[in-house]
Amino acid sequence: MNRLHIFNPDTDYALANGGQWYTPPSSVVELRKSLALLPALYATPHADAILLLDTPSTPVESLLHYDIAVSKGLRIFTMRDLAKSSLHIDSMMVEPWGWNQAMRRFVVNKIGHTPGLPTAEAMDRLRQLSHRRTTIAFMQWIKEHSDIMTSEIMIPEEVFDTSCAMEAFGKDSRRFFKTPWSSSGRGILLSDDLEARHVEPWVRGIIEKQGSVMMEKVYDKVLDFASEWRCSQGNVEFLGWSVFETSRRGKYHGQIEGSQAELIDIIGRSINVRPQSIIEEQQEALASLIAEDYDGPLGIDMLATTSGAVNPCVEINLRHTMGMLNLII
Repeated sequence: MNRLHIFNPDTDYALANGGQWYTPPSSVVELRKSLALLPALYATPHADAILLLDTPSTPVESLLHYDIAVSKGLRIFTMRDLAKSSLHIDSMMVEPWGWNQAMRRFVVNKIGHTPGLPTAEAMDRLRQLSHRRTTIAFMQWIKEHSDIMTSEIMIPEEVFDTSCAMEAFGKDSRRFFKTPWSSSGRGILLSDDLEARHVEPWVRGIIEKQGSVMMEKVYDKVLDFASEWRCSQGNVEFLGWSVFETSRRGKYHGQIEGSQAELIDIIGRSINVRPQSIIEEQQEALASLIAEDYDGPLGIDMLATTSGAVNPCVEINLRHTMGMLNLII
Protein backbone atom coordinates (compact mmCIF):
# COMPACT_ATOMS: atom_id res chain seq x y z
CA MET A 1 0.00 0.00 0.00
CA ASN A 2 1.21 3.50 -0.84
CA ARG A 3 2.32 5.52 2.16
CA LEU A 4 1.97 9.19 3.01
CA HIS A 5 5.05 10.20 4.98
CA ILE A 6 5.09 13.05 7.49
CA PHE A 7 8.21 14.32 9.23
CA ASN A 8 7.22 15.33 12.77
CA PRO A 9 10.38 15.54 14.93
CA ASP A 10 8.20 16.98 17.69
CA THR A 11 6.67 13.55 18.34
CA ASP A 12 8.60 12.95 21.57
CA TYR A 13 7.50 16.33 22.92
CA ALA A 14 3.91 15.49 21.97
CA LEU A 15 4.15 12.16 23.78
CA ALA A 16 5.39 13.97 26.88
CA ASN A 17 2.44 16.34 26.65
CA GLY A 18 0.04 13.44 26.13
CA GLY A 19 -2.80 15.55 24.73
CA GLN A 20 -4.38 15.95 21.31
CA TRP A 21 -3.68 19.67 20.98
CA TYR A 22 0.07 19.87 21.47
CA THR A 23 1.91 22.82 19.88
CA PRO A 24 5.70 22.40 19.49
CA PRO A 25 8.20 25.17 20.27
CA SER A 26 9.30 27.39 17.39
CA SER A 27 12.77 25.82 17.27
CA VAL A 28 11.27 22.39 16.58
CA VAL A 29 8.90 23.83 13.99
CA GLU A 30 11.89 25.28 12.15
CA LEU A 31 13.57 21.86 12.19
CA ARG A 32 10.35 20.34 10.91
CA LYS A 33 10.32 22.84 8.06
CA SER A 34 13.95 22.48 7.04
CA LEU A 35 13.91 18.65 7.06
CA ALA A 36 10.35 18.17 5.81
CA LEU A 37 11.54 16.02 2.90
CA LEU A 38 13.72 13.74 5.03
CA PRO A 39 11.32 10.81 4.42
CA ALA A 40 12.45 10.88 0.79
CA LEU A 41 15.45 8.85 1.98
CA TYR A 42 13.31 5.85 2.94
CA ALA A 43 10.09 6.31 0.95
CA THR A 44 9.22 3.74 -1.74
CA PRO A 45 10.02 5.08 -5.24
CA HIS A 46 7.11 5.88 -7.57
CA ALA A 47 4.57 4.91 -4.92
CA ASP A 48 4.79 7.04 -1.78
CA ALA A 49 4.17 10.70 -1.07
CA ILE A 50 5.30 13.28 1.50
CA LEU A 51 3.04 15.79 3.23
CA LEU A 52 4.54 19.12 4.32
CA LEU A 53 2.98 20.15 7.63
CA ASP A 54 4.27 23.72 7.31
CA THR A 55 4.57 26.30 4.59
CA PRO A 56 8.29 26.24 3.71
CA SER A 57 10.31 29.37 4.45
CA THR A 58 11.96 28.88 1.06
CA PRO A 59 10.75 27.34 -2.23
CA VAL A 60 10.09 23.61 -2.01
CA GLU A 61 12.74 23.09 -4.67
CA SER A 62 15.40 24.40 -2.30
CA LEU A 63 14.56 22.02 0.55
CA LEU A 64 17.10 19.42 1.56
CA HIS A 65 16.48 16.05 -0.15
CA TYR A 66 14.22 17.58 -2.83
CA ASP A 67 16.45 16.12 -5.55
CA ILE A 68 16.05 12.67 -3.99
CA ALA A 69 12.28 13.05 -3.86
CA VAL A 70 12.22 13.96 -7.54
CA SER A 71 14.57 11.16 -8.58
CA LYS A 72 12.39 8.64 -6.73
CA GLY A 73 9.19 9.97 -8.29
CA LEU A 74 7.65 10.90 -4.94
CA ARG A 75 4.64 13.18 -4.80
CA ILE A 76 4.94 16.19 -2.50
CA PHE A 77 1.72 17.51 -0.96
CA THR A 78 1.05 20.71 0.96
CA MET A 79 -1.74 21.33 3.44
CA ARG A 80 -3.77 23.00 0.69
CA ASP A 81 -3.69 19.78 -1.30
CA LEU A 82 -5.62 17.93 1.42
CA ALA A 83 -8.85 19.44 0.14
CA LYS A 84 -8.39 17.99 -3.35
CA SER A 85 -10.40 14.76 -3.35
CA SER A 86 -8.92 13.81 -6.72
CA LEU A 87 -5.58 13.09 -5.04
CA HIS A 88 -7.06 10.22 -2.98
CA ILE A 89 -4.80 11.02 -0.05
CA ASP A 90 -7.29 9.39 2.32
CA SER A 91 -6.62 6.00 0.70
CA MET A 92 -2.92 6.07 1.61
CA MET A 93 -1.39 4.63 4.78
CA VAL A 94 -0.05 7.52 6.84
CA GLU A 95 3.44 6.96 8.26
CA PRO A 96 4.72 9.84 10.40
CA TRP A 97 8.21 9.98 11.89
CA GLY A 98 6.44 9.00 15.09
CA TRP A 99 2.86 8.56 16.26
CA ASN A 100 1.19 10.37 19.17
CA GLN A 101 -2.31 11.55 20.08
CA ALA A 102 -1.83 14.96 18.44
CA MET A 103 -0.68 13.39 15.17
CA ARG A 104 -3.61 10.98 15.21
CA ARG A 105 -6.07 13.84 15.74
CA PHE A 106 -4.45 15.73 12.85
CA VAL A 107 -4.80 12.76 10.50
CA VAL A 108 -8.44 12.13 11.44
CA ASN A 109 -9.44 15.79 11.15
CA LYS A 110 -7.45 16.73 8.06
CA ILE A 111 -7.28 13.50 6.05
CA GLY A 112 -9.76 11.01 7.51
CA HIS A 113 -9.71 7.49 8.87
CA THR A 114 -6.90 6.26 6.68
CA PRO A 115 -5.92 2.59 6.29
CA GLY A 116 -4.00 1.29 9.28
CA LEU A 117 -4.79 4.34 11.43
CA PRO A 118 -3.96 3.45 15.06
CA THR A 119 -6.71 3.79 17.62
CA ALA A 120 -6.72 6.38 20.39
CA GLU A 121 -6.23 3.52 22.85
CA ALA A 122 -3.15 2.40 20.91
CA MET A 123 -1.76 5.92 21.22
CA ASP A 124 -2.23 5.81 24.98
CA ARG A 125 -0.38 2.51 25.12
CA LEU A 126 2.38 3.92 22.90
CA ARG A 127 2.80 6.82 25.29
CA GLN A 128 3.25 4.44 28.21
CA LEU A 129 5.72 2.29 26.27
CA SER A 130 7.66 5.45 25.33
CA HIS A 131 8.13 6.31 29.01
CA ARG A 132 11.72 5.75 30.08
CA ARG A 133 10.55 3.28 32.72
CA THR A 134 10.22 0.79 29.86
CA THR A 135 14.02 0.52 29.98
CA ILE A 136 13.69 -0.87 33.51
CA ALA A 137 11.45 -3.75 32.42
CA PHE A 138 13.58 -4.31 29.33
CA MET A 139 16.84 -4.52 31.26
CA GLN A 140 15.30 -6.73 33.92
CA TRP A 141 14.15 -9.10 31.19
CA ILE A 142 17.65 -9.17 29.66
CA LYS A 143 19.23 -9.75 33.08
CA GLU A 144 16.89 -12.65 33.90
CA HIS A 145 17.19 -14.37 30.54
CA SER A 146 20.84 -13.93 29.55
CA ASP A 147 24.34 -13.23 30.80
CA ILE A 148 25.20 -10.28 28.53
CA MET A 149 24.75 -7.80 31.43
CA THR A 150 27.63 -7.78 33.91
CA SER A 151 27.44 -6.54 37.50
CA GLU A 152 28.89 -3.22 36.31
CA ILE A 153 25.60 -2.37 34.59
CA MET A 154 22.90 -1.07 36.89
CA ILE A 155 19.19 -0.98 36.10
CA PRO A 156 17.80 2.60 36.19
CA GLU A 157 15.52 3.72 39.00
CA GLU A 158 12.31 5.70 38.72
CA VAL A 159 11.98 8.24 41.54
CA PHE A 160 8.69 9.90 42.48
CA ASP A 161 9.87 12.08 45.37
CA THR A 162 12.36 14.95 45.16
CA SER A 163 13.82 14.23 48.59
CA CYS A 164 14.60 10.64 47.59
CA ALA A 165 16.39 11.83 44.48
CA MET A 166 18.41 14.37 46.45
CA GLU A 167 19.29 11.80 49.09
CA ALA A 168 20.71 9.60 46.34
CA PHE A 169 22.55 12.58 44.88
CA GLY A 170 24.07 13.27 48.28
CA LYS A 171 25.49 9.75 48.41
CA ASP A 172 26.82 9.83 44.85
CA SER A 173 26.69 13.03 42.80
CA ARG A 174 27.79 11.29 39.59
CA ARG A 175 24.36 10.51 38.16
CA PHE A 176 22.14 11.11 35.18
CA PHE A 177 18.68 12.44 35.97
CA LYS A 178 16.32 12.08 33.01
CA THR A 179 12.81 13.19 32.19
CA PRO A 180 10.39 10.28 31.60
CA TRP A 181 9.69 11.45 28.04
CA SER A 182 12.41 12.98 25.87
CA SER A 183 14.91 11.99 23.21
CA SER A 184 18.20 12.77 21.47
CA GLY A 185 19.84 13.77 24.72
CA ARG A 186 17.22 16.35 25.66
CA GLY A 187 15.72 16.25 29.12
CA ILE A 188 18.94 14.91 30.65
CA LEU A 189 20.83 16.36 33.59
CA LEU A 190 24.38 15.16 34.32
CA SER A 191 24.92 16.06 37.97
CA ASP A 192 28.59 15.25 38.53
CA ASP A 193 29.73 18.88 38.38
CA LEU A 194 26.62 20.50 39.88
CA GLU A 195 25.66 21.52 43.38
CA ALA A 196 22.47 20.42 45.10
CA ARG A 197 21.00 23.92 44.70
CA HIS A 198 21.14 23.41 40.92
CA VAL A 199 19.95 19.80 40.84
CA GLU A 200 17.04 20.05 43.28
CA PRO A 201 14.85 22.57 41.39
CA TRP A 202 15.40 20.72 38.09
CA VAL A 203 14.39 17.38 39.61
CA ARG A 204 11.45 18.89 41.46
CA GLY A 205 10.18 20.58 38.29
CA ILE A 206 10.32 17.37 36.26
CA ILE A 207 8.51 15.38 38.96
CA GLU A 208 5.80 18.03 39.19
CA LYS A 209 5.39 18.12 35.40
CA GLN A 210 5.82 14.47 34.39
CA GLY A 211 5.18 12.60 37.65
CA SER A 212 8.63 11.13 38.21
CA VAL A 213 12.27 11.36 37.24
CA MET A 214 14.59 8.60 36.04
CA MET A 215 17.92 8.17 37.82
CA GLU A 216 20.80 6.31 36.18
CA LYS A 217 24.40 5.43 36.79
CA VAL A 218 27.06 7.34 34.84
CA TYR A 219 29.45 5.00 33.02
CA ASP A 220 32.96 5.51 31.70
CA LYS A 221 31.93 4.75 28.14
CA VAL A 222 33.85 4.27 24.92
CA LEU A 223 31.00 3.88 22.43
CA ASP A 224 27.37 4.77 21.78
CA PHE A 225 25.58 2.42 19.42
CA ALA A 226 22.10 1.15 18.62
CA SER A 227 20.13 -1.67 17.08
CA GLU A 228 17.36 -0.77 14.61
CA TRP A 229 14.11 -2.73 14.36
CA ARG A 230 10.60 -2.89 12.94
CA CYS A 231 7.62 -4.49 14.68
CA SER A 232 4.66 -5.68 12.65
CA GLN A 233 1.68 -7.68 13.92
CA GLY A 234 3.62 -9.15 16.81
CA ASN A 235 6.71 -9.97 14.73
CA VAL A 236 10.11 -8.36 15.35
CA GLU A 237 12.58 -7.79 12.50
CA PHE A 238 16.18 -6.69 13.02
CA LEU A 239 17.16 -4.06 10.45
CA GLY A 240 20.77 -3.36 11.34
CA TRP A 241 23.27 -1.55 13.54
CA SER A 242 24.07 2.12 13.96
CA VAL A 243 26.87 3.92 15.77
CA PHE A 244 26.56 7.52 16.90
CA GLU A 245 28.24 10.26 18.91
CA THR A 246 26.97 12.12 21.97
CA SER A 247 28.35 14.81 24.21
CA ARG A 248 29.51 14.07 27.75
CA ARG A 249 26.08 15.19 28.91
CA GLY A 250 24.30 12.79 26.58
CA LYS A 251 23.20 15.14 23.81
CA TYR A 252 23.02 13.53 20.38
CA HIS A 253 25.65 14.85 17.94
CA GLY A 254 25.37 12.64 14.87
CA GLN A 255 25.83 9.29 13.20
CA ILE A 256 29.03 7.47 12.33
CA GLU A 257 28.70 6.42 8.71
CA GLY A 258 29.86 3.04 7.51
CA SER A 259 28.77 -0.28 6.10
CA GLN A 260 27.18 -2.82 8.42
CA ALA A 261 30.42 -4.80 8.37
CA GLU A 262 32.39 -1.72 9.38
CA LEU A 263 29.97 -0.82 12.17
CA ILE A 264 29.91 -4.38 13.51
CA ASP A 265 33.71 -4.29 13.59
CA ILE A 266 33.64 -1.03 15.59
CA ILE A 267 31.11 -2.47 18.02
CA GLY A 268 32.83 -5.84 18.29
CA ARG A 269 36.15 -4.23 19.23
CA SER A 270 34.46 -2.29 22.04
CA ILE A 271 32.47 -5.00 23.83
CA ASN A 272 33.14 -8.30 25.57
CA VAL A 273 30.14 -10.17 24.15
CA ARG A 274 29.19 -11.25 20.65
CA PRO A 275 27.12 -8.56 18.90
CA GLN A 276 24.81 -11.30 17.64
CA SER A 277 24.05 -12.42 21.20
CA ILE A 278 22.79 -8.90 21.98
CA ILE A 279 20.44 -9.02 19.00
CA GLU A 280 19.10 -12.42 19.98
CA GLU A 281 18.27 -11.29 23.51
CA GLN A 282 16.84 -7.94 22.44
CA GLN A 283 14.64 -9.61 19.85
CA GLU A 284 13.11 -11.87 22.48
CA ALA A 285 12.67 -8.98 24.90
CA LEU A 286 10.95 -6.89 22.21
CA ALA A 287 8.65 -9.78 21.34
CA SER A 288 7.75 -10.18 25.02
CA LEU A 289 7.39 -6.53 26.04
CA ILE A 290 6.77 -4.33 22.98
CA ALA A 291 5.65 -6.05 19.78
CA GLU A 292 2.16 -7.00 20.94
CA ASP A 293 1.26 -3.33 21.42
CA TYR A 294 3.33 -1.55 18.77
CA ASP A 295 3.60 -1.65 14.98
CA GLY A 296 6.35 0.41 13.41
CA PRO A 297 10.06 1.24 13.48
CA LEU A 298 12.10 1.53 16.67
CA GLY A 299 15.69 1.88 17.82
CA ILE A 300 17.40 0.69 21.00
CA ASP A 301 20.30 2.89 22.15
CA MET A 302 23.16 1.15 23.96
CA LEU A 303 26.64 1.93 25.26
CA ALA A 304 29.93 0.15 25.83
CA THR A 305 32.08 0.91 28.87
CA THR A 306 35.86 1.08 29.07
CA SER A 307 35.85 -2.47 30.48
CA GLY A 308 33.87 -3.78 27.50
CA ALA A 309 30.60 -4.17 29.40
CA VAL A 310 27.36 -3.46 27.50
CA ASN A 311 24.36 -1.50 28.67
CA PRO A 312 21.81 -3.19 26.37
CA CYS A 313 19.10 -0.55 26.75
CA VAL A 314 19.92 3.07 27.47
CA GLU A 315 16.78 4.19 25.63
CA ILE A 316 14.07 2.79 23.37
CA ASN A 317 12.80 5.12 20.62
CA LEU A 318 9.43 3.96 19.30
CA ARG A 319 9.64 5.86 16.01
CA HIS A 320 11.95 6.32 13.05
CA THR A 321 15.51 7.17 14.09
CA MET A 322 18.45 8.89 12.44
CA GLY A 323 20.37 5.65 12.81
CA MET A 324 17.97 3.93 10.41
CA LEU A 325 18.85 6.38 7.68
CA ASN A 326 22.43 5.10 7.64
CA LEU A 327 21.02 1.69 6.69
CA ILE A 328 19.59 3.20 3.56
CA ILE A 329 22.09 5.81 2.41
